[in-house]
Amino acid sequence: MPPQSYSSGERVFGPPRGTFDADWAAVALRSLRPELDHPTSVRLVTQAWDLLRTRNLRGAELTAALDLEPGLAAVVSAVATETAELYLDRQQEP
Repeated sequence: MPPQSYSSGERVFGPPRGTFDADWAAVALRSLRPELDHPTSVRLVTQAWDLLRTRNLRGAELTAALDLEPGLAAVVSAVATETAELYLDRQQEP
C-alpha cells in the first residue's frame, strides 16, 4: 500500500501509518531535548530512521549505532523506535 498524503490537521496526531515524516519526528525529539534546533533534530531523526530501515536496528542497538553522545543517542533512538512501532509496525499488522 503506497504512503497516503495527509492534511496539516492530521499532523497533530502524527503521520499516516507506514510513513516517516522527519519534521513530525523532529518535533517529538525537541519535546525531549528542547535545546536542539529544528534542522539538527530533522538531521538526527533522519539518520536514525535510515539505520532503522536499512539495518533493522531498534532500541539499544540503534542507540549504539548512532555516532552521538550516549544521552542524545538514546533519545534519538527512542523517538525513531517509537515512530516505527506506532506508524510502521501497525501497517504490517493483519
